[in-house]
Amino acid sequence: VGRSMKKEVVLVIIVGLFILSYVLDALVNPLDLPLATPFHYLLDPQIFTKYAFTTASIFIRALGFFLTPLLLFSFWDDSHYAKGGILLVLVGLMQLYALQDLATGAQVVPTEWSLSISLAGLALLAPMLLYFLRGVFSSLFSKSPATQTTQTA
Repeated sequence: VGRSMKKEVVLVIIVGLFILSYVLDALVNPLDLPLATPFHYLLDPQIFTKYAFTTASIFIRALGFFLTPLLLFSFWDDSHYAKGGILLVLVGLMQLYALQDLATGAQVVPTEWSLSISLAGLALLAPMLLYFLRGVFSSLFSKSPATQTTQTA
């Protein structure tokens, strides 16, 4: 989340995305597709285009899921490794939940929500890698306390 945009505005955008996806879901019938994994929906062009309205809802909701942890992380300074580690666990749990929900047909949440969770989890891989890289580079270029005391003496 950019520093130029106020956090309150980002929060309103996230809430608006979830409301918009809810309204879009209310306008169409729920998905009733036998999907082995969430990736079957996203990688099959026939399904992807046949349910274009639902696909828009899935992407809008996924954007909300994607922005939420990034907004929460914007309250922390530094701790890049911790943010990357939390995102790593979160991405794994999001993928496992979506896979289990579709494979078992548990329908704890609608299929559209499972697909959004999975898509957001995939998208969170990018900031996860960036946080780890920022952690590596910030520790490489920061001066250790031993170096600072010898330079001042």
